Amino acid sequence: MYLCKFFVLCLFSTEKDMKKIISLLLLAFVAWCGVSSQTLAEDRDSKRFGYTNANGIWMIAPKFQRANEFQGWSRRFAVVKYDNFWGCIDVKGVMVVRNIFDTEEEAEEAGRHWMNAGEPGKWLYPVCSASNHLWGYVNYNGLWKFQPEYEDAGKFIGEEPTKFAAIKKGGRWGCIDGKGVLVINNVFHTKEDAESAGEQWRAGLHYDTWRMPVANANNGLYGVVNYLGRWMIQGTYENMAHFGSDNHHAYTQAKFGGRWGNVDRNGNVITQFVFNTQEDAAKALYQLEHGRPVNQWRYPASHPTTGSWGWVDYFGNWVIQPMYENATHFANDTGLFATVKVGRYWASIDNTGYLLSQPVFTLSDEAWQAGNEWDQGRTLGDWIYPVMDSVSKQWGFVNYKGEWAVRPVLEGAKQFAGTGHDRFAPAKREGHWGCVDHTGRFVVPYKYNTSADAYEQGRKWAGLKKY
Repeated sequence: MYLCKFFVLCLFSTEKDMKKIISLLLLAFVAWCGVSSQTLAEDRDSKRFGYTNANGIWMIAPKFQRANEFQGWSRRFAVVKYDNFWGCIDVKGVMVVRNIFDTEEEAEEAGRHWMNAGEPGKWLYPVCSASNHLWGYVNYNGLWKFQPEYEDAGKFIGEEPTKFAAIKKGGRWGCIDGKGVLVINNVFHTKEDAESAGEQWRAGLHYDTWRMPVANANNGLYGVVNYLGRWMIQGTYENMAHFGSDNHHAYTQAKFGGRWGNVDRNGNVITQFVFNTQEDAAKALYQLEHGRPVNQWRYPASHPTTGSWGWVDYFGNWVIQPMYENATHFANDTGLFATVKVGRYWASIDNTGYLLSQPVFTLSDEAWQAGNEWDQGRTLGDWIYPVMDSVSKQWGFVNYKGEWAVRPVLEGAKQFAGTGHDRFAPAKREGHWGCVDHTGRFVVPYKYNTSADAYEQGRKWAGLKKY
């Protein structure tokens, strides 16, 4: 641009004017060369930084703790650290951006505004006051535009008339506009939450849909606010989840009375507060939102008062009453069987609450396998399970209904291995281990000290080729 102007001047200038123009250009060039020759250097004695000319003579005295090279063209500046804070100097060493910044990046940004001859008050910077340790906003000359009254402050975002900055007061975050007016109430837990609300305010969108959970500063209970920080649901809940990653979802999970349920953005209860975890409540909501028939979904839950377990539908209504010590999921929460614990033992149960087996199984997995046999229509007794009789304390084997297939006359028993008539299970009698077949007959004599030794002999009996 400067070259174009020069050629235009030359085109319409007299010879006398041309000589003046050339002289001025030579002077400007010499001056610029003098400026550009300033070189960043460190004083060996003081360990401070300054700037020297080509002859090594100090042009700007070494007084800075840190310093960077000069940058820019017509209004050159350098970022320097002085008295533990960052600012900017011009080519004469004058502090044109006051040393008020914590980082050199912030000082450099202010320096660029100065270099472009920007209006000092157009760009504001959050600064902590050394006198009261509160935050306010200054222009790049270091003059207060908004007095230090905030516990913390973020950078301004956007352009006028909708630029904003997050500020902290009373332990909570809100937002002010470019005139320092509070436009978003101080209710948010983090600066990021307040800035998220500020972005909605700046765009002027989603006033009726954007919601964010916050805890009431007085009682610690959670409610819901819109992006202006105004309460839409008063603090009622012990905890709440966000309305999706963008805060626009229609529902979210809330905790009340120690249990989780689901509410909509206006505070209406969608599912009862019966779920043990937020994840459980979210799964229930997923079924509702995807239109699954309510009678096809059952979820294990414990009663808030008695602690007994049963199953609920996705509205949180009991479909199998809570009367068990423990309960497991139906397969995909839509299957036809699950397991329950009655007293010390486990049983399998169908989706109406009917016991498919007696509560005789030591492990939930054994009861589940029994239920799976019923579900697949397997022949009763096709597979049998080791169980200890609660009265005699002797071991035998039961079918999937929990009925004795091998009477309890053994001192110990393990799971069966193998298939068909070649299956076997380690069993203990008279203090030693052997193996029995599916009828309870010992096919490996009980003469071994461990069940593992007996098991190896059982493998040989069944035929190694079957493994």
